[in-house]
Order: sequence, then C-alpha cells, then structure tokens
Amino acid sequence: MILRTETPCHVIRVTPRGRGAVATLFLAGRDALAILKPCLDFPHRDQRTVAQGHFVSNAPVFAYFQLADVREEVVLDFRRCDMIELHCHGGDAVVNAIEAALVECGAVARTWQDWLLETPEPELFPHHKPLDVIQREALQLLPHAETELTAQLLLAQYHGALSRRIGQVTSLLESASNDTSSGNALQEATAILDSLLQSYNSGKHLTTPFRVGLIGPVNAGKSSLMNALLGFNRSITSQVAGTTRDAVSAKTVIAGWPVTLIDTAGIRETSNPIEQEGFARMQTVMADSDLLLLVTDATTLHSDYLPEIPGMFPKVPIIHVVNKIDLVDHQASLRFKNLTGYVQVSVLTGIGLKQLCREMLCTLHKTDIFLNDHTNLPETALIFTERQYINLPLFG
Repeated sequence: MILRTETPCHVIRVTPRGRGAVATLFLAGRDALAILKPCLDFPHRDQRTVAQGHFVSNAPVFAYFQLADVREEVVLDFRRCDMIELHCHGGDAVVNAIEAALVECGAVARTWQDWLLETPEPELFPHHKPLDVIQREALQLLPHAETELTAQLLLAQYHGALSRRIGQVTSLLESASNDTSSGNALQEATAILDSLLQSYNSGKHLTTPFRVGLIGPVNAGKSSLMNALLGFNRSITSQVAGTTRDAVSAKTVIAGWPVTLIDTAGIRETSNPIEQEGFARMQTVMADSDLLLLVTDATTLHSDYLPEIPGMFPKVPIIHVVNKIDLVDHQASLRFKNLTGYVQVSVLTGIGLKQLCREMLCTLHKTDIFLNDHTNLPETALIFTERQYINLPLFG
C-alpha cells in the first residue's frame, strides 16, 4: 500500500554508489517512521516498541528489512521519529532494492546534494550552528575536491571564510550609508568585492581541473613537454614530424591544483586529411582551454617573433614556451630572455620547468597568492559557484 503524505518523506543515499562493506540511507520527513515500519521485522520482542514510535534516542536497533524474497539485516539509528538512519549491506543491488521498497511505500528518492541545499535549519545539524547556503554549497562540493589543497579551501568556505568576508562587506556598506562622510568604508567594501569576484578564477576550479592546451609547430617538443610536466610518458614522442595526430589529455597536479594537459597535433601546411583533422581538433582545444602553451623550437627561431597560429582565441591567455634552449648559444638565449611573456625551457635537462609551472599558475589564477607559502588557507575566502559569482555584485 502506498502512503500519501502532503509533505514528502525523503530517502537519501548518504554513502557513494558502488560496492562497499556498509551503506547508509537516511529517511527524513514527518512520515519517515510510518513509511519504514511496514518493511521491518524485529527479532526481539522489546524492539517492537519502535513500531509505536517508542524508542531510546541514539540507541541502535537491529532489524530485518523485508524485500520480495529475502530479509536483509539492517541497523537503525533513530535521531528522531522523522530522522532515521538505515545501515545495510554495502552491495549496490541491496541498497537499490531497499531504496525502491521505501519509494514504493511513499518516500521520495533524493540525492544528498539536492536535499542538503533545500532542507531547513536547524533540523539538519541539531548539534551545530545552522549552515548558510554558502556553507552548504561547500559541503556539497567537498567530496569532489581532487587534491588536498582544494579540499582545504572548500573546508575553509564550509567553516565560514567566504560568509565572514561577505558579512564584512555588508557591515562596511551599512557604515558608509549611515555616515555620508565615510568614503573609506565604501572604498574598502568595493576593494573586497573586486577581490572576491577575481577569486572566482580560482574558486571554480576547486573541483574542476584547469585546462591547459599545448600548441605549436611540428617537432617543437610539445609531447615531450607534456610528459615532463606529468612525470610520465603519456604522449608518444619521435623525431618524425607530425607524430601527434589527435589531442591527447592527462590529469596532473601543479602546486596542489588539478590541471588537465592537452597535447595537440603540430601545425604545418599539409594536404594529409588526418593531419588536417588534427589541426581542426586543436582549434577546439584552444577554444576550451583556460591557458595555452605555445611551444616553439629555439633552434629554428631566427627572429624575435613567434609564428602566428591560425584561429587563435584572443580571450585565452598564452605563455610562449621556447623549448630546446640548451641547444642554442648564449646570445640567442639572452635574446629570448629579454622578451616579455617568454619562458625558456629544456625538456631534456629540466631547465625552466619550475619557472614555467609558476608562470602557468600565476596566469591561471591571475594572482600569485596561492604560490605564497604563508597563505592562511583557513581564512582564504573564495567565490566557488556560479550562483555566488552572479549574486555577489548585488551587495554593491
């Protein structure tokens, strides 16, 4: 029998999908106990009082969950009659079957991320201070952090770093509105807002890697540079020009930040349809990248300019990487060193790779704050969702 309720009871899968020793489902809603009760069988007489809603808080209750042809052992934790944790075997088939049975009895299946953003306070965390929407967004994204650094930054937002910074802006604006002669408060509030808006360049990559495309002429060393940055051989390298025909990607971590490197086909005039398709795909990579590394061979450059790349996207920043610098004389090396926006490297010897990584991060973040060892991560405020970025100017 399907129970009808005005306010739906939600069943939320708390543990990740896939095989595991134990899985946890959470029932939240006024009719949680009424929906769960028909599915349970209690092995001990004194536990049957749970069916009437009489139970000892925080005391685990052992029961059987009745499925179509089997009974599954479960452990129940009653926070309240409208907030019940159900722990069961971690196999995906078992969890799916229990979830389906609860939905059949009237529950509504929700992802924990959606439920987290919508459930009212203080019911969610009765032993903690209520969370604001920014803290909830941080908690929602935390499992998707790909590095320890980005997890620390999301934890900082969960503990209120961004909320406190926005509160500071609000206080400054109120101060400025109450005192017409207080221009300093307005100026400080504007500076904080500008800084927060700029932080979105970094914040949106707490869970999504930066995309860095390697482009340039054939045989300039793009694939070798990618392998050097990765620390292993992902791209095939050869002295034969045009070895890379398709875009090859791989993830790495640079100074704690997730980065996806994309190696592309070399640029040259050709009638080969495969190479032409490789060039077309390179243009797609350029359009989707956060940064481009334009790699050229120092031994083939005879002037102070680099070749133009057809179809360049002006909004995508570029770092000019002059490779094989170990193969040119001192005068040529000095010429490239004095050119703005150029980084000299030797993939073979490792010269300049550390500087290149630093330039990459400064360009991606548009600041060097995250290269500073003294950065106070717990107090670092970042805009990290599109919703926050769109709504933040409203404070001004």
